[in-house]
Amino acid sequence: MAVAIRLKRYGRRHRPFYRIEAIEKQNARGGKSLETLGYYDPMVADDVKKLKLNVERIQHWLDKGARPSDTVNSFLRRVDVNFGYRNTKRKSRRSAQRNKKRSSAE
Repeated sequence: MAVAIRLKRYGRRHRPFYRIEAIEKQNARGGKSLETLGYYDPMVADDVKKLKLNVERIQHWLDKGARPSDTVNSFLRRVDVNFGYRNTKRKSRRSAQRNKKRSSAE
């Protein structure tokens, strides 16, 4: 079972509200979640009330191998929570070859 920590949209049209949830990767965005870990309300002006995270439970899921989405990973960095996971995307083969040519030309 591959678990992701990602956003699940709630709210209404033009008034988004997101819950941060642990969910199986195969499930849709609105699918059944395993656990709610916090929320993000982008419409609130106060930065303190905009984001709430349950850090202990997030740590639990990360220890079990859950992978946060790019957005959730940025939230974890924002509150200085970094559990050793770096969400790095693989470079394409073409860009790797381009970099190799540049380094050999110099």
